[in-house]
Amino acid sequence: MCLLILFVIRLSIDGLAQSSHIRGRVLSEQNDEAIPFANVLIKGSSQGASCDSLGKFKLSGTGRPDTILVSAMGYHSLAVPVSPLSDQTLIIRLVPTEYTLSEVTIRPGENPAFEILRKVIANKPQNNPDELQAYEYNAYHKVEFDLNHFTEKIKQNIFLRSFNFIFDNTDTTADGVTYLPILFNESASDIYYRKSPKLKREIVLGRRSVGLKGPKILQFVQDMYLHPNIYDNYVFILDKNFPSPLNDNYKANYKFYLIDSLYLGKDRCYYIQFSPRVKQDIAFSGEMYIEDSTYSVKRIDLQFSIEANVNFVRNYWIRQEYEKVDGIHNMIVKSQVIADFTVAENSKELTGFFGRKTSSFRNYIINQPRDDSFYKGLEIVSFHDSSAIRTDDYWFETRKDSLTRQEQSVFSMIDTLNKNPKFNLLKTSVNTLTTGWLPLYKIGIGNLYTFYSYNNVERSRVKFGFRIGKNSNDRFHLKTYVAYGTYDERFKYFTEASGILSRQGSKKNLIGASVKRDAIQPGRSENMFTLDHIFNSFTSTAATNFRIYSEEQNIYLERQWLTGLSSRLTYFRTKWQPFGAYKYWQINGDGSLNTLAAIKNSGFQLSSRFAYGERNLTAKYGDGLESLYFPKYPVISIDYIKNVKELFNSDYDFQKLRIRIEQKLRLKKAGYSLIRIEAGKIWGEADWPLLETPYANQVIFNDETAFNLMNYMEFVSDQFVRIMIEQHFEGLVFNRIPGINQLKWREFIFAKMYAGSLNPQNLNSSIIKPYGIGALSEPYSELGFGIENIFKISRVDFIWRMNYTEKPGIYYFMVKPSFFFKF
Repeated sequence: MCLLILFVIRLSIDGLAQSSHIRGRVLSEQNDEAIPFANVLIKGSSQGASCDSLGKFKLSGTGRPDTILVSAMGYHSLAVPVSPLSDQTLIIRLVPTEYTLSEVTIRPGENPAFEILRKVIANKPQNNPDELQAYEYNAYHKVEFDLNHFTEKIKQNIFLRSFNFIFDNTDTTADGVTYLPILFNESASDIYYRKSPKLKREIVLGRRSVGLKGPKILQFVQDMYLHPNIYDNYVFILDKNFPSPLNDNYKANYKFYLIDSLYLGKDRCYYIQFSPRVKQDIAFSGEMYIEDSTYSVKRIDLQFSIEANVNFVRNYWIRQEYEKVDGIHNMIVKSQVIADFTVAENSKELTGFFGRKTSSFRNYIINQPRDDSFYKGLEIVSFHDSSAIRTDDYWFETRKDSLTRQEQSVFSMIDTLNKNPKFNLLKTSVNTLTTGWLPLYKIGIGNLYTFYSYNNVERSRVKFGFRIGKNSNDRFHLKTYVAYGTYDERFKYFTEASGILSRQGSKKNLIGASVKRDAIQPGRSENMFTLDHIFNSFTSTAATNFRIYSEEQNIYLERQWLTGLSSRLTYFRTKWQPFGAYKYWQINGDGSLNTLAAIKNSGFQLSSRFAYGERNLTAKYGDGLESLYFPKYPVISIDYIKNVKELFNSDYDFQKLRIRIEQKLRLKKAGYSLIRIEAGKIWGEADWPLLETPYANQVIFNDETAFNLMNYMEFVSDQFVRIMIEQHFEGLVFNRIPGINQLKWREFIFAKMYAGSLNPQNLNSSIIKPYGIGALSEPYSELGFGIENIFKISRVDFIWRMNYTEKPGIYYFMVKPSFFFKF
């Protein structure tokens, strides 16, 4: 008997000691396409894996498995026999279930899922977290980005082969894909919500990021921090509006299939699957578990892939899990995101990167609002004083777990790379090519693309400049350059210095001053590259007349009151001279003419800007936003100027007010509208160089903030209204045209209008307006349409000028491209 027992034990040990590796790919029986994120489980054990976005998986384990179970939403589950104790590679095909489910009915002619969904919609007021009086919780997020699908050819790339040691950190896990961790980010926050008046605030307790932090990758990271409220009619992901499966009009967007009723933990749930009605629409595929007693969500999986018209995404998968945190309310307690990003979504093997986010939400307090003073004192997002210097012990306690080996490898890899001279040289070269600035210790030399340019006044222009401090959090900034025109034989220069006086959280006070002697172009949009950029030398569509040689001195104080609200008070002094083939001709009292060498102007300027949630917002009127997306609420800019006559020999005494409102309105399935409205007025007498002139664009590239067929200084006014509207349909039409829908083009239309007038004293001012500059007799307008998302980075506008077409030197139609990053 003893020998028998020993023999059995020996067999068990031998079996446990031997391991097997099962690799494979899960495909659809219908079309042989990969089934992403399918589940693979060894029968009779807890060992399993999820497929990656290409349907690949890998199982490694000990024992003698003889069967694996494969399942995926929308497909029949399958038991697949395997050979024990041997490595093997499998191709597994699952049969779709959707063809038979539609025949299941509860009432004649109705989908059985609809009865459940009606009750889910009816119970939204009780189950939607945002309908609670108040709640608060602790949130922890962990994000990892991994380079994936890299080959030996990539490893031997001329730029990478010197850093082969980084590939020592590669791994192939149960996800089935070889990957290299390149970025690790984690954060901890306290979230506070109150329904009436509605407020949601976040206090960031800790945040750190380690890895290759390119600016676009960090924008991907920031987007993955969002976790949508599934009870909303539309959820916002990657700058797109996705209809929620729980949309009040759920039948319009999705097909639903009631699969079963089962238990999820202790709760009996309805198991429902869903998919888009039109594959190319921006919509989800997925599954959800609905608790049968409260009709609230217990778990939901959302997924979209390359079939949806979203750029750079092979697959995107979200899972949200809910629990009763107080015995009554189901609140989200865990969220997972897996995203597969790449330049070419249709290429299954092209190198891209995974984004993986795991979030936990705990310590809920429900319906216990704090005092009004608590909410009033908080900003939209504020940072704890120690948020950037948290210790490893803090992070261990916060995440309740240790870092995985892959996550730890990011820290060691980046430390090694930062000590490698070749890597630092490569990083510097890439940064210089993309930004135009060459970093040299703490100084940046540049912008290199402005060191030589050509125009019809200076002819060849050479320049040299540098800056100190490039990040908004640097306490001191200095930017300066000197330039020389070979034809006008003038030196030009510019210097601006600013420093942060005080900082408390996102609130800060700074002081700055600048001096400048250089050419400016009135009516040129701040949205385009600078006036002396090399591209301007060969991309102009007309001669650039009416430039001004400006001598300027400015001193300003700026305060960022809170996240997204800044103000600036400036004292300015200017002296403007003609720069080119024109002069300031002045009519004297007796009707004779003489020329003015310059016009002088001094005064004060007060500017304020509001952009909800925008960090490091400058108050300078006309500046753009740093973020990838438009804020949720309108961006409002206000600019008031008071010119004071006799102040440092100023020639003028007038006031000027401008107000600009910019808003991105999301229109559900119809895409979005981009609206820009600006109005202004001048009180008092001002000569034509100081009057308001519309933003025009005389280069071959499109500027969406300007009038693209108008010449600089073509019109002037002392009171005006500017309206620009773009309607982006996000492929609503093109997605339904066979063949065209494969290109993922997106259509849009636009209209632009400028109305303005001059009062009699400014219409007949003493300085004569040169030929080509005049007042408006009717509103100027441009109309057109366009195609965007061409090769994912470009847009083409077809533009018509609707009036003033009889004027010489203008275009009444033009096609203009532009280039930008957009999902």
